[in-house]
Amino acid sequence: MLHGFLPSLLQGALLTLSVALLSLAVAMVLGLIGCFAKLSRQRWLRWPAQWYTTIIRGVPDLVLVLLVFYGGQILINDLALRLGYQDYIDVDPFVAGVLTIGFIF
Repeated sequence: MLHGFLPSLLQGALLTLSVALLSLAVAMVLGLIGCFAKLSRQRWLRWPAQWYTTIIRGVPDLVLVLLVFYGGQILINDLALRLGYQDYIDVDPFVAGVLTIGFIF
């Protein structure tokens, strides 16, 4: 039944584990920054952290994935054009996935 598909399944499992582990690292860094900001005595640090958690928790995960991948690509290319870079910049789906999942966690 799975004859010939084992290499593809192993490659997919490796890709899934690498996305999960790298997004965990991103999530830990962002989580620590958010934690210190929310516990800060400085109002200008607490306010954005509160908005971040309120907005991110209210938006479905799939919508964030689509926003980061497609919206991020549009934003990066628009900024590049404004800075004088004429070539198209293609966002790597692996990087977009790692950053999005890390951002969500």
